[in-house]
Amino acid sequence: MRNAAAASRRHRFAWLLALAVLATFSPGFHVGFVLDREALAAGEVWRLWTGHLAHFSLSHLLADTAVFALLAVALRRAGECSLGRVLFLGAVVLSGSLLLCDVWLSRFGGLSGLNALLLGRLAVRWFQAGGRLRVLGLVLLAIAAGKFTLDSVGLGGTGVEFGSITVVPSHLSHWLGLFWGLVLPVTTQAKKTFSAVRRSIQSRSRAERKSRRSRMSATESA
Repeated sequence: MRNAAAASRRHRFAWLLALAVLATFSPGFHVGFVLDREALAAGEVWRLWTGHLAHFSLSHLLADTAVFALLAVALRRAGECSLGRVLFLGAVVLSGSLLLCDVWLSRFGGLSGLNALLLGRLAVRWFQAGGRLRVLGLVLLAIAAGKFTLDSVGLGGTGVEFGSITVVPSHLSHWLGLFWGLVLPVTTQAKKTFSAVRRSIQSRSRAERKSRRSRMSATESA
């Protein structure tokens, strides 16, 4: 079972990588995948997710996917069992909040924002584990905040060429990603709690209906 699950994760990652390659190097896929404000307003809501797969150069794609793979593996080892749900929900809230907070942003692409989200979630996972991992989580969070601050004031270096002077890094996407990475675990836990309460209510309701039917049957028999 464990080998089958690992193979399934590898297959999903391979599919995501293949889509990212197409969204980066195929003009048709790139135009259809990139997060575009006007296209989104016209109803192309899939861009909230696919925009994170579209990159603007080979170095951009390689850097983002390498970091993504490392963070995904680290999260799995930290006990993350809902990475797919995190990515699905994280992609849409990150895209939406980025467009809302940066009104001048017309197009966006790349995994760096989601990478920041995964980094924030990893820091939370390590902090929750306690012991040395708690310290490591705080250190990771401090390093990320320091790096993003340097990038925001123009003192950081990405080492990534975007292939066009009109494409610039979105430092806000990194900060928003980190924020959602810290918040989403709480949201997920709240959802689990709500689901547990709902199941309890449904179970109690079924028990009450069964009890009423039993009493009615007993009355009719009498």
